[in-house]
Parts: sequence; C-alpha cells; structure tokens
Amino acid sequence: MANKKVLPLTDTEIKNAKPKEKKYTLSDGNGLQLLIKPDGKKIWEIRYTIDGKQKATTGGTYPAVSLAKARTKRDDIKSKVHSGIDPIQEKKEIKAIIQEKVMEEQTALATQFHLITYEWLATLKSAEITATKRKRAFERDIFPHLCTYDENHKIISSKQISEITHGELLKIITEKGKATPETANRLFVDCNRLWTYAVSHDYLDVNITHKIDKSTVPRGEKINLAKITDEKILGELIRAIDDYKGDGGIIIPNLLRFVSLLPLRADNLCKLKWENVNFEKAIITIPRSEMKVKNKNLSDFVMPLPHQAIAILKELQPITGWGQWVFHGLKNINSHVNNESGNKALRIMGFIDEASGRKQTLHSFRGTFRSLSETYATEHNVSFEVRERCLDHHEKKEAVRAYIHKADYTEQMRTLFQWWADYLDKVKDIKK
Repeated sequence: MANKKVLPLTDTEIKNAKPKEKKYTLSDGNGLQLLIKPDGKKIWEIRYTIDGKQKATTGGTYPAVSLAKARTKRDDIKSKVHSGIDPIQEKKEIKAIIQEKVMEEQTALATQFHLITYEWLATLKSAEITATKRKRAFERDIFPHLCTYDENHKIISSKQISEITHGELLKIITEKGKATPETANRLFVDCNRLWTYAVSHDYLDVNITHKIDKSTVPRGEKINLAKITDEKILGELIRAIDDYKGDGGIIIPNLLRFVSLLPLRADNLCKLKWENVNFEKAIITIPRSEMKVKNKNLSDFVMPLPHQAIAILKELQPITGWGQWVFHGLKNINSHVNNESGNKALRIMGFIDEASGRKQTLHSFRGTFRSLSETYATEHNVSFEVRERCLDHHEKKEAVRAYIHKADYTEQMRTLFQWWADYLDKVKDIKK
C-alpha cells in the first residue's frame, strides 16, 4: 500500500490545533512536524537520518518560531546532513567550545597578577609594618609595569601571571636595581615566594624566577645600620632621653629608656602588652607568633627584667596600666605607640649624624647592646649563645637547632641584662 502523501501545514491549522489528553504531532513533511503537548505548548521537531540512525532535534516553539522559519531551519539541517554533518553533534561541539571559552575568560580574570599578589600577601604572617612595606613595594615597583589603571589610578586589570616571562620580570627588577639594589633584591626574593605560591595553587605550571640567574639580580652592599657605641656619646644620649620634654609626655622618654635597657625589636617594643609582664617573676614573655622568628618549634621569647626596667614599668603602670598597651599611642590611647614616635624623638634630640657616630634609632639600640656586650664580655662572662638569645637570634642550622631549641637561658640572660643596666647607669655619668 502506497504511503499517504503528507499535506503541508497551514498557519490556520496550527492555530486551531488544540491540546489533547496525550501529546500528538502534526506533520509538515520532509522531517518537519509540530508536537502539541497536553499543556498546550507547540514545539517544532525536525527529524533526520545520518549514518543509518534516525535522530530528532527541536526547532523552537510556535508561534515564536513561525511555520516559515521552522521550514527554513529544517532545510538548513537537511543541507548539513547531506554534507555529512550531524546537527546535534555540531550543536554539542559548539556548546563545548563556548563553555571552554567562558572558563578561559573566567580563569584569565581570576589569575590576573595583581589579584594573585594580593591573595598571596594575605596568607603571610608577618609584622604589620613588614606586610605594609612588602605590599607597597609591589604596588610601587612592579604593578605599574603589569597593570592597567583608570584615571583615579585604581587598577582595572593586569596581565595574567602565567603570561609574564622571566625576561620581563628580570627587566623590572634590574631597572629598580639601578636606584636601590637592596630593594630590588628583596623584590626578587618576594617574587620567588609569590610564584612558588602560584604554582602550588595551580595558577600556572612554572616558577619563572628559577629561570633567572641570581648573579644577574642587583645586590646592594651590606651596610651595618648606624648605632652609637662611643661611651661618651652614649652617656649623652641617655641623659638627653632623661631630659626629653617633647611630644608624648611620659610615654616617649620611658619607651626610649626601656629599649636602651632591653633591646627589643621596634615592633615588639611598641606593641608590648601588660599581659606580657610578670612582675613576680621579673620577666616579660612575648608569644612566638609575635616575634620575627615564628618557628613553632621555638619557645615563646622570655626576657628577664633588670630592676631599672621594673622601675620604668612601675612608673608607667598608673598611667597606662588600665589598658592593653604598656606604651599607648600619643593621640589614640586605645592603640599602641607608633614606631616612628621614638625615632622622631631621637632626631629631635639631635642623634641623626651618622658620620660622627651620633645616629640612633629604636632598632639601633640592639646593635649598641650587642657591640658593647661583646666588647665587655670578660666583665659579665656571659657566653656568645646567651648574648645572641637576648636578641632572639637562633642557630640557622636546623640539625643544631633541634638539640638546643629547648635550652633555657633565662637566668644567664638575667645576669647579662642586669650587668647592662648597671653599665648604662655608669655610662650616663661619663661626660666630655
């Protein structure tokens, strides 16, 4: 029996087609048919055969896709099938390509250099002042070469970290090195850490800093920081601290007296808390996490207090003991004193001339203590190891450190610090 000839559909017929209890189709011929669903939706279906397999794809819904447009779609599909192209497979491949492109674009946005840098910086556990300096160094010396800014100098975008070459990075570092070699060297070290982080987090495959010959990276000469070691000048400094009447009232002179006795790092000094002080045991204890060397295998830093340091703390207790900080801020008493406040006072006192051996900063007191305690080692008879531990310096060799990291030098340090405090009392009376 011959196949019944399919008559083409008309718009009127399609409009008048009503939904039934079950879905049904109206055929337009040559593979095009309209599926009418029980909910009234009318969907175009296009059937075709390729490689001996019958397949069907949708051509949109009616009336959004008119009868004329549906026929055009059918003809396009038939044409592709005639050329050996499977329209369904082609659609899948196009969709996959689009998805891949979207993912690539999202990855490109997420792996912009400035974003990875900020992400890495946020993971570092370092003192606030160190973190700020490191962030500023990247923003000042590297970002301008790799970032795009708006008119307000805010970053719009930056190069993908995976697209930065070692030659490009070396050029940036070398250019910085012409003015400040030491800064350039620190930048290179930080870039190595940044790229190591990026590789470990699968943002790229290669740490490009490993392709840079370290001998080509600018290095500044190692310069010992200025410090006062002449006893007469040191005596003058101590007397000037006692007589200081500048900003800060009692806070600043006591800050300077305290650091002259106990050579803490500036950050630990300014952030010293009352909870760190134990008057009964005459010690201060600073958690290892707040020290420069944060190795968890090392004990918290314990520093014995000579009686002169205890006297300073007793003088401050009625004034700042109500709060958290031993040395509270000059303008904001709810914050710790700023590192620069002590340095400013030293400059006001005139201790700024390095050439004549009269320059001193908060950090310099460490060098003063270390140099003179070395000079007079036969007087106090305290070992080199103890002198180093007073500054929280530790053995760099891990194998050696494993044996000595639990050694308790507290009482030997107490001997040295009391000798040092008594020595400064004598020095204060030395006049030209």
